[in-house]
Order: sequence, then C-alpha cells, then structure tokens
Amino acid sequence: MTEQGGNFPGSYPWPRTEDDSQAFCLDSSVLFWRRALTIFMFWTLVMAISLGASINDTSHQNLRINQVSASAAASGDRALQDQLDVWRRDLGQASLMNITLHGLFWLLGGGVILLVTRQLVQQSQQRNLARTLQRENEIEFRTTMEATTVGIFRIKNMRFDFVNTAMATMYGYSTEDFLKLSPMDIVIPEEREWVEENTRRRAAGEQGHPYQVTSLRQDGTTFNGLVWTNRIFYRGKPSTVGSMLDITERIQAEQDMRRMVDALAASNMELERFAYVASHDLQEPLRSITSFSQLLERRAGDKLDDEAKEYLHYIIIGGKRMYSLVNDLLTFSRVSRKGTPFALVETRDLVELALQNLRESIHESAAEITLGDLPAVVGDGMQLVQLFQNLIGNALKFRRPGNTPHIAVQARRQVEDYLFSVTDDGVGIPTEYQEQIFALFRRLHKGEAYPGTGVGLAICKRVIERHEGRIWVESTPGHGSTFLFTLPAPGTQRAQALTAREEASEEQPQG
Repeated sequence: MTEQGGNFPGSYPWPRTEDDSQAFCLDSSVLFWRRALTIFMFWTLVMAISLGASINDTSHQNLRINQVSASAAASGDRALQDQLDVWRRDLGQASLMNITLHGLFWLLGGGVILLVTRQLVQQSQQRNLARTLQRENEIEFRTTMEATTVGIFRIKNMRFDFVNTAMATMYGYSTEDFLKLSPMDIVIPEEREWVEENTRRRAAGEQGHPYQVTSLRQDGTTFNGLVWTNRIFYRGKPSTVGSMLDITERIQAEQDMRRMVDALAASNMELERFAYVASHDLQEPLRSITSFSQLLERRAGDKLDDEAKEYLHYIIIGGKRMYSLVNDLLTFSRVSRKGTPFALVETRDLVELALQNLRESIHESAAEITLGDLPAVVGDGMQLVQLFQNLIGNALKFRRPGNTPHIAVQARRQVEDYLFSVTDDGVGIPTEYQEQIFALFRRLHKGEAYPGTGVGLAICKRVIERHEGRIWVESTPGHGSTFLFTLPAPGTQRAQALTAREEASEEQPQG
C-alpha cells in the first residue's frame, strides 16, 4: 500500500478531473477508430478481390465473344454477328451493374462495420470502466480501513478472516498473526464463554447492541474494549463484521469525574451542615446581644452621653441585621436538608397563604395583586409558599416611589411542567445584574433604601433547583420585572421521577 489516499501499485488511475475525463474519452475514440479502420481495410480488400475476380471473368467472356465475332465475320454470318453484339452490350451492362453492386456492398459493409465496432468498443469500455471502478472502490475501502483508528474485523466460522492495521496494533499482533486467532483468544479467560456465545448469536443473525469486554493483548496486558458486531452476507456467504474501540481512557475519565462529583457532593454537604450548624448556634448569642443591648439602652440611657448612645444604637442595629442574616442563612440551608415530602399541592392556595403573610406590606403599599388560573403541581408546599412570598415581597419592596404597585401571578402549561410568572411594575433590574441577583448575599442596593440580606432570591433558586426547574428574570430598568420559573406538572414522567428521588432521599439518614 502507498501513502494514505494514494493508489496501489499497478492500479488504474480513475479520471477524477475534467482533463482526465477528456483524456479518457480521447483514448476510447482512438481505440474505436483503430479497430474500425482495421476491419474496414480488411473488408475493402475482400470486396476488391471479389470485384477483381468479377472483372476478370467479364474480360474472358468479352474475349470469347470477340473470337466468335471474328469467325462470324469471316463466314459472313450476319445474324450471328447481330446476336454477338447484343451479348456484348448485355455483358457491358452486367459488368457496370456488378461494379455498382460491389460499391454499394462495400459502403453498406463499411457502415455495418462502424456500427458493430462502435457497439463492441462501448461494451468493452463499459466492462473496463466497471472493473476500474470496482478496483478503485476496493482501493479506497482498504485505504479507509487502514487509516481509521477504530479496529475493524470480520469473522467467519469463529475465526478472524480480516482485520485492519488498527485492530492488530491495538492487540500487539501483526495482521498475519491476528488472522490465526479466534474471538475468544483476545479476551480474558473469565469472559471467553459468554463472548463465544455472543459471537455465535450474532453469526446466527440475532440483532445485538455494543457491549464491553476486557481485551487481552499479546504481552498479557489488558484494556477495556467496546465491541459492536452484526451479520452480513459476503460473496453469498454469512459473515460477522464488527468494530473494536479502546475505551480505557474514557472509563478512567468517567471514574475520575465520578470521584470528583462525589467529593464535591460531600464537600457541599459539609458546607451545608456547617452553614446550618453555624447559623443555628449563632441565633441565641445574637439574640442575647441584641436583647441585652436594648435593655441597657432603656435602663442606662439617661446616664450615657450622646456618643455612647450612638455606639449603643449601632450595636443594636448591627445585632438585629446580623440576627436577620443568620436567620435567612438558616432558612437557606434548610431548603435541601429540612424539606417536607413532595405531594400534589394547589398553587393558588399557596399564593394566598403567602399573601396572608405579607398582608402588612400589601396594606402599607396599597398594592393591587392579580391572580391568574393557577394549577396544581407536585412539590414541597411549605417551600413553595416561601418561594411566592419572597418573589411577591421583592415586588412590594422594589416598587417605584409614589406609585401604587401592580403585581400579577400567572401560569401556563408546557410539555412536562408549568411556567409561572410573577410580574411587577417596579424599579426593574439592569441587564448585567439579572443573573447575579440569584447568588447568595448578592444585593444591588446598598444602605437602608431597600432593606434585606441578599438571601431571598438565593432561597428561591435553591427551592426551584430542588424541584428540578429553572428560574430567571426578564426586566427593563424603570419598567418593572418578570420572574419566571418552572414546576413539574402532575402525572408526567418528570413529576414521577422527582417524587421517587425525594422518597429515596428521605430514606437516607441526614448527616
């Protein structure tokens, strides 16, 4: 074999360019005229010999007529002379007719020769083209088989009768040595029985799927191989063809990835446990600091100067903010650790419960809230109340000064879930911050203009992630925002899988 993509020695270069095609047609035309002229010249020679023989015969007849005519003239037989003149005239006409017929036969034979020769040349060229194309296809097929990095093989009577170079190299054999092996010789002893059974089933025509084997190299080392086989008919006889792919690196990468995922999950669990324990344990000290600071302010306020009163005021404000922050952090950590079992819940009832919790803020802002047709979904009812409460509470908090806030909660069915939206006409969110707002402790507004800890939207995202949904925001600054999220619809495969996952996690003990 020559370089990749080249021709085998002795192969006919198939015309692949316009110039090559023209040259190929020119060769066919030369071959046609060469054969046609050879046959035509032979035909001309035959017709010339025939015409010469006919003319010679006519000459002999004329000579005899002339001899008889001379004798008749000497004897004075006038009637015989007149008859001989008639014969001489008829013989001339016959000679002319003979020459004309030979010419016509010569032309007709030439035309037949051209037609027959052309037909024979075309048939010969078609056979040559078919053989050339077949040879080129075989060359391209073998070139492809040798160039691929996937092992290709063919099995007949439980023995290899074809393998490409990649297959032989994969196992450390030469191609010739590999053809002496059977499929059972290239797998570890523990797997030979079922490999033989599987090979026989494929040879019998049973449809199969790719399967993994532990392959055995010539030097005794092993690798993980992915095998695909199928039955074909080669030259009228059944054979099994297949491919072998070394997936050792892929399996190793998958194992490394699995270990990394497990390590990351364990790390996240530790972080969640730390956040839960830390926030839970910090609540009481912070409550004590805030309570005793307020008690000190009431009892010793008159004895403190203005500077001390200011310091004490800052301690109380900081304690309250820290307590709120720790409480929100505890709520955030409880989303995945302390959730209630999934069940069928009516989202309209959940939204109305969230509105009851926000009644003071709604009354203070005189907000107008519209509820659309809200469906039943599968989920954690308590966490979904918290989700709606946070989103509606944000809409109330970030209203435009001096304007009555208008808030709409709606839902529409998609394929396997419901798409919910909470729309307001508040201050809006700049585009560059629309993804960042769901991060923990991320606040766009500093100071006391819009109070909060930056945990509310992070809790919303964590709740939606537990329900395997998506949450995002669409907003135009100064024209309000629309928070959108998806929840699983009852009766769908997604809802069933989610419920099964939650039931399985409930059975596992919490660390």
